Formats: sequence, C-alpha cells, structure tokens
Amino acid sequence: MKNIILSAFIFASVAISAQNKTEFKLDFKNTDVSQLTDDALKKEGNGMDWIYLNNNASVIEDAERGKVLKIKYPKGSVGPNTIGFSGSQFIKKLTPSNEYYLDYYLKFEEGFDFSKGGKLPGLTSGGSTFTGGHHPENGEGWSARYMWVKEGKMVVYLYFMDMTDKYGESVHFNTTLVPGKWYRITQRVKLNENNLKNGILQVWVDGKQVIDRQNLRLGLWGKGMIDTFYFSTFYGGASADWAPSKDTFIDFDKFRVTTDKPDFSK
Repeated sequence: MKNIILSAFIFASVAISAQNKTEFKLDFKNTDVSQLTDDALKKEGNGMDWIYLNNNASVIEDAERGKVLKIKYPKGSVGPNTIGFSGSQFIKKLTPSNEYYLDYYLKFEEGFDFSKGGKLPGLTSGGSTFTGGHHPENGEGWSARYMWVKEGKMVVYLYFMDMTDKYGESVHFNTTLVPGKWYRITQRVKLNENNLKNGILQVWVDGKQVIDRQNLRLGLWGKGMIDTFYFSTFYGGASADWAPSKDTFIDFDKFRVTTDKPDFSK
C-alpha cells in the first residue's frame, strides 16, 4: 500500500512539475473564424495587459495547422500607429524570471513583400519600454523582438545596455525564411549574472540552432527581469519607404513561453 501511495505521489509531482514549465500559452483553436476582437483575445490568452489590434487581426482556418492568427499589413502602412496602422500589438506580462524560452510558428504568405523589414514578437523586460530608440544605458531593461529584413532574412532586433547602434543591434540568423511555408522559431533568453558579459541569446528554426550568443550584458544584476511577451508586428522603421507595395499577411500559431527548452520532436 505504501508503494502505491508513493508511486501516486511521484506521478502527481512529475505531472505538476511538467505543467509548471509553461508560463504562457496562446492559440486560437477555440476561437470562431472571424475578425479577432479584444474580448476573444483576452479569453484565449487568459487575460491581456494591453491590446492594439488595429482591425488587422483575424482567425482563419489553415489547411495545415487548423485555426491560426492572421495579421494584415495594409499597402503603404508603416508602424502600428504612424502611417496606415500596420500590423497589430498586444502585451502579456509574465512572472519575472532570469530565463525563458519563447516558441511559436509563423508563415509569410505566398508573394510576401519583405520591403526593408518589419518587427515580429519576442521577449522583453519592461513591455514596450526599451524599443523605438530608447537605449537602456542604465541597465534597467532590454528587448529581444525578431525582425524580418530584405528577401526573408531574419534577425533578433536587440536592445540592451551595451548596444552601440541608436536603434538596436541586429543579431543575424544564418537562414532565410521562404514565403508560403510554416516555420517554428524558438528563442531562449537567459540574463547575465553579476553584471558580467555572460547573458545568453539563442534561437532555433525548426529545431536547428541559428543564433548562439553567450557573451551579452543585457542589463545590471537585479534589474531587467524577463517579464513580458510582446506581440509586436508591423512594417518599419517609421518612414514610408519601409511600407509594403500591397496588402500582405503573416500567419501565427501556438505561442508558448516556458521555463525549459521545448521538445522539437513534437
């Protein structure tokens, strides 16, 4: 009898531990196929801290993945609130931690106009604070959004205390994303310790590592905890020459923020 009780306890403990590895998840399997509303997003994401969809977000049925999120980037639009209201944004606060993985799927539509580039979701400290030219030189925060650039090349658009460029440092993938194909992109951020340059930024595409930086001083020790999933996607830059020449679309699916590395075999 004791062995049965012990086995049950171990099984329950393992189950709880595995469950606790997921900090945040978001998909749209239970959402109606239609334009996405703030209320529907809050329901799927178990609450949101800030939403700005710009009437550019909808849920569609994808032949490969079922219900997914589709974001529209209108012709001539740049930025989420500058020229033409490009893309969509929302913020989900996380339990502050010194390490998280962000895992999700995306697909650029066939014939996607990459133009000069645009922003994609990533992990941050301080929500949207350390973006848009705000250099966190006092070590109080950082941001690690993705960005597509010309011809489907990809970077992590990184703001951190040691950055040298005014508008963030571009950490390049060694791969190019092709329109019409689903990709799984996974980001790991681990904060530096004791004010040393030992912070980690790693990225995988479909389970293949494309970035491995382990020499970053993202902030000062005790400041700038990983505390936000920032869904931020739009063309730009801020000037009109970043805009798409036609309406374009990106599909997204299965967002997960976890404390442990995702299983790429699933």
